[in-house]
Amino acid sequence: MKFTGKTDLEANLNATFAAFSDFETFERQVLRSGAKIARTDDVTVPGPGMMWDVALEFRGKARKIKVELVDFDDPNRLCFEATANGFDALIEVELTPLSGRQTRANVGFDITAKTLAAKLALQTARLTKGTLNKRFNRRLHRFGREMESRIKP
Repeated sequence: MKFTGKTDLEANLNATFAAFSDFETFERQVLRSGAKIARTDDVTVPGPGMMWDVALEFRGKARKIKVELVDFDDPNRLCFEATANGFDALIEVELTPLSGRQTRANVGFDITAKTLAAKLALQTARLTKGTLNKRFNRRLHRFGREMESRIKP
């Protein structure tokens, strides 16, 4: 099941990419949300091969997610692969300059099931795809506003 959305940010392309690739800030946000996160790679500069293990509680169950940065095309694209409890996900962020002061972030989230239980859960989610897509776009818009506030002093 694939979700796509876009949000426009009042910032230039390089500043927007820098905010999207500020992984330490994202790690702190994950920790503040109550989840646990740990880097599991030895990559010294941001780029492909960066990996994280995330442990969180979702719908009353402990979940473990492995995330890997698989594409880092500065300042245009970030791509992550995630694996969790029978699911695989591909998260793509493509940045497009609209002008010198505005950038569009196109975000795609494609989730696939590997196990029978995951396939059943995904099939059930497909029944509410419209609602889930609206929620995804609302959160993406909110995320874009948060990114803008981080970029602007």
